[in-house]
Amino acid sequence: MTRMLLMLIAASALAATSAAQHHHETPAKEPAAALSLGEIDFPSSGSAEARPAFLRGVLLLHSFEYAAAERAFAEARKIDPSFAMAYWGEAMTHNHPIWGEQDRDAARAVLARLGATAAERRQAAPTDREKAYLAAVDILYGDGDRKERNAAYSDAMRDLSLRHPGDLDARAFYALSLIGLTGDVRDTGNYMRAAAIAEEVYEKNRRHPGALHYLIHAYDDPVHAPLGLRAARLYATVAPAASHAQHMPSHIFFALGMWDDAIVSNTASMKTARDQEMGGYHPLYWLEHAYLQVGRNDDAAKLVQIVENDVAKKATGAARIHLAATRATWLVETRGSGPASLSQSMSQPVDTTGITAIVPFAGHDLARGLAALEQKNRDLALQARADLARRIETGRAALATGGEAVSRLQTVSPTDVQSAEVMAQALDAALAFNAGAREEALRLARKAAETEDTLIFEYGPPATVKPAWELTGELLLAMNRKPEAAEAFRRVHQRYPNRRLTLEGLRQAEAP
Repeated sequence: MTRMLLMLIAASALAATSAAQHHHETPAKEPAAALSLGEIDFPSSGSAEARPAFLRGVLLLHSFEYAAAERAFAEARKIDPSFAMAYWGEAMTHNHPIWGEQDRDAARAVLARLGATAAERRQAAPTDREKAYLAAVDILYGDGDRKERNAAYSDAMRDLSLRHPGDLDARAFYALSLIGLTGDVRDTGNYMRAAAIAEEVYEKNRRHPGALHYLIHAYDDPVHAPLGLRAARLYATVAPAASHAQHMPSHIFFALGMWDDAIVSNTASMKTARDQEMGGYHPLYWLEHAYLQVGRNDDAAKLVQIVENDVAKKATGAARIHLAATRATWLVETRGSGPASLSQSMSQPVDTTGITAIVPFAGHDLARGLAALEQKNRDLALQARADLARRIETGRAALATGGEAVSRLQTVSPTDVQSAEVMAQALDAALAFNAGAREEALRLARKAAETEDTLIFEYGPPATVKPAWELTGELLLAMNRKPEAAEAFRRVHQRYPNRRLTLEGLRQAEAP
């Protein structure tokens, strides 16, 4: 039976549906506007008028376009206040498992509009399948420790997908729940289990945005990245209306050092985001890094200027975090070269008022210190090191307070503090080398590198801004210890393939 015939049959069936069938799940065929977000078949019991907005919300949810998804689900809920799954969807937009964020209070407020208790909410769902979805979301936002809730939610989604094997979205959300079980810790076993499930969804629907998206996340490290290349090539073409879908392929491209592809991916993502009046800072930051790997320094500097202009107009937390990150990347990758005025502006500290996160600012401290040493200004380098020390203490204090992460801007993880400590060790090494204590500098640099090796792998631009093995290689090269320098540079590529500065150092180290 052809796809066209199937669509005609579905249309005929919909036309024959009476108002009395409002409480029966109806296959939700995506409207034309939703085709640019991918294709799914998510039956629901909402009214015919509300289902298009609901379906758009699910598609956006799969692409982590949470704000837009929230608006779509709210629209469906307003059109049909009895549409139980619209409340489910709106609540789900407050859980960001890959990013370690969850706003339980906001989600509970949404669910409370459907019913005061979990039992009442399940009663509002007319089918067993929808009751299972509501039961799962109530587990996700229930009482107790978030790690335990996440595990129980994952189990609930597993059971739902087993009871309804034809529900590809249940399986996709189950795959995502597995990836999110360990927060920012990459658990290879969980990631590969998620990949196996997402692969099955992909085989049944080659245009499912969740399957493609979650495959990229599952394979997002230098070892498994080749397995994610197929999904990376497809995802942006399947969901071009989602900025995040256009950005995600670059995770695989970064892991493989494919800079030209990463530039194409993030250019499109940034444009889509800014056309939709969003900042687009995440793809902008990755685009800057990719530009610098291929020597397009002027283009990279223009991106930093865009963020600076935005901060001047409205200094949001996201804009300021990315201003620190883009300035740091530019300083490290160019070694503070270019006009003195440009390096001076890149070295200006960024206001952290109202922001708890420390890593982007710690990276900027390190970059400011390294650039100051390049410019033979030891006093400025020491000032940057003092700022970095205060940053670490602030991070430790935030860790001691605990609490669940609602926004990455307001949280600090143990890994964040460890990353900042590695950056402090790297700057100490550079300062020692500058003072003539070369062996001590080498000891500190190697210590930083060995500690960095123990950190959780961070996809994308280096979390520590300057890979410590790269710094170690540069110090060894300056000491004319070429074989050791070459080995240090080779170790960088285990995490960050095809880095320009590493390749340059390796060529020098291997030269006769």
